[in-house]
Amino acid sequence: LSFAFDRTPLFNACQSSSWQRNLWVSTEFQRVVKSTGESLSSFLRPPRWIVVYRNEDIIFVSAFEANWLMGQLQSNKSSVTTLRLLLPRTKRVQSIFVNTPTLMIPPSIELPNTNMIYFIPIELLVQLFVFNGTLYFETLDEQIAYCQCLGLCPKPWTTKEEEAFENGWISIDGFVQKPKHRLQLQLNQARFPSNPLTFIKQLIETRNNSHPPITSHVGSIIFNSHKLL
Repeated sequence: LSFAFDRTPLFNACQSSSWQRNLWVSTEFQRVVKSTGESLSSFLRPPRWIVVYRNEDIIFVSAFEANWLMGQLQSNKSSVTTLRLLLPRTKRVQSIFVNTPTLMIPPSIELPNTNMIYFIPIELLVQLFVFNGTLYFETLDEQIAYCQCLGLCPKPWTTKEEEAFENGWISIDGFVQKPKHRLQLQLNQARFPSNPLTFIKQLIETRNNSHPPITSHVGSIIFNSHKLL
């Protein structure tokens, strides 16, 4: 997934080995135009379409590739490879579509057993949220998984977390760096060994062409180190 940032100022900051290994970008999606003087936003394609391949790998594809795949997959009765639209949640009440069976291509609603439908698990979903610049969570579980992914322990704190902050385990921006401290604070899904907040702020600003509002769930976490849910 980190190759999406290749030849952009974000590549060195994205901590390329931190992303899940079954998250990919296609060569077409990755391709960028070298133009001197253009802003960073012109180099980063908006991630909207993904292919879930054999219910294992998630591949971001370009709009051109998505259009071609629609025709190929419409007649495909297999449920293990699907094309899906993934929207960043930039408003409080907004569907992101990616796990909606009727909107998958081919539609998974036609399957005889709903257990056959592959819903992207939340641990993977929040990495897609980071990648596409999502600003709001639908559930408390999404907020927890997002903070876990980034290694963050924002306020409000429990008594144990207050003590951890006083002992220097939690930085002022909520980041917990040492693995032993993460273990104690049950940050078991943290993926970034170094503080990713500068990268996250730049990425979200680039994706949305503006600073994330402090009143948004993600904005409050990355700027104020405070959870709103």
